[in-house]
Amino acid sequence: MTKTTTLRQEIHSMVDAIPERNLSALRPLLTVLLDEPIYIETDLTDEEHALIERGCKQYREHPEDFVPLESLLK
Repeated sequence: MTKTTTLRQEIHSMVDAIPERNLSALRPLLTVLLDEPIYIETDLTDEEHALIERGCKQYREHPEDFVPLESLLK
């Protein structure tokens, strides 16, 4: 087994062990690592704006439920 294969298996195991509520924090990091473009939506619907506002409100009220990206980059 090569070093790369072993490393990939180790990373897969780590991802599998991440609690479901923290998985979304991993997406921006992986996007950067894959060197994929990040899209910024500019034509959001009212429903999408409301969803974002609910997420912001939840963050303000319960920041302990969120994983900051900075903590993943350490």
